[in-house]
Amino acid sequence: MCEPRERASAIIAIVFAFLLALCIFVAAFLAHRGGGGSGLGGSGGLASSGIGSGDGSGIGPGQGTGAADEGAGPGAGDAGAGRGNRGPDEAMPPPGDAVAVVAQAEVPPPAQPTPEIEPPEFGFTAPEPPKPAPQPVPTVVATGTPIGRPTSGAAGAGGGGGSEFMGIRSAGEHVVYVIDRSGSMSNDDRFIHACLELKRSIERLPASGSFSVIFFSAGPYALPPGALVKATKRSKEEAAKWIDSIIPMGNTDPTLALQQALAMKPQAIYLMTDGAFDVPPAVFGVIDQYNADRSVSINTVAFYDRSSEFVLQKIAKENNGDYRFVGPAGVSP
Repeated sequence: MCEPRERASAIIAIVFAFLLALCIFVAAFLAHRGGGGSGLGGSGGLASSGIGSGDGSGIGPGQGTGAADEGAGPGAGDAGAGRGNRGPDEAMPPPGDAVAVVAQAEVPPPAQPTPEIEPPEFGFTAPEPPKPAPQPVPTVVATGTPIGRPTSGAAGAGGGGGSEFMGIRSAGEHVVYVIDRSGSMSNDDRFIHACLELKRSIERLPASGSFSVIFFSAGPYALPPGALVKATKRSKEEAAKWIDSIIPMGNTDPTLALQQALAMKPQAIYLMTDGAFDVPPAVFGVIDQYNADRSVSINTVAFYDRSSEFVLQKIAKENNGDYRFVGPAGVSP
């Protein structure tokens, strides 16, 4: 049985050991949370690091003094000596502080890289300019007013039958063209214009019609076979080729050409010249001989020149035809 004194000493020793163990546990816990220095407990300011929260108390293997706000106590470290680093003088703002938020907002965000635009793989090629529209073939504008038989052109080619040449219309669809090809016709592109009008007139002949062409200068030069041919597509094309082969030359004498034309017994004749006839009496003699009954209508055209106007008017008037002067563009009749 222990004495009461010994029993009290044992109880005190047990309590002291319990308290010592409790202090060691508390010191270890505080050292873990406060992050004790490698020597004595940290000190300094509100942001200091070390053991203690102002009292500077700590337990370690050595003896030393830790400082917070001038507190003292045993520090924890390998040697148990030294002072902790002093923290900054200014308190760090807590998370979410307005100053920190403003400072963070003032920092410009990093610039986003601008995507590079790739150049076109191929260069631009301008489209080809549109081709000009084909120009219409120039034609001679018929001027003047036909005189002679006033009703001879009433049933012209525009009505589905008959014929037309340089503005003169005739009811006859079986026709002969007697065209001047003398040397003067080479002036001012007269012959080119005359041939264009001639081919246009032939092209407009109805399929039921027939035609022939006789060019004259010092003598006649007739479209083969020298007789009326049907106004078919083929004969019109062949006539156009033959017309393009004619060259103007020589004098102006339509006597023999009119003789051949009247001998074909057409319904109408178109006589065109750009100058005065060499022998006018001979022309009237042939007409009186081969068209005594005036069954063939003779239409006349003074082309670019009025030198033979009186003769042409007389021929048209006496042979149931029409007369017209056709001059260059801009020349009044």
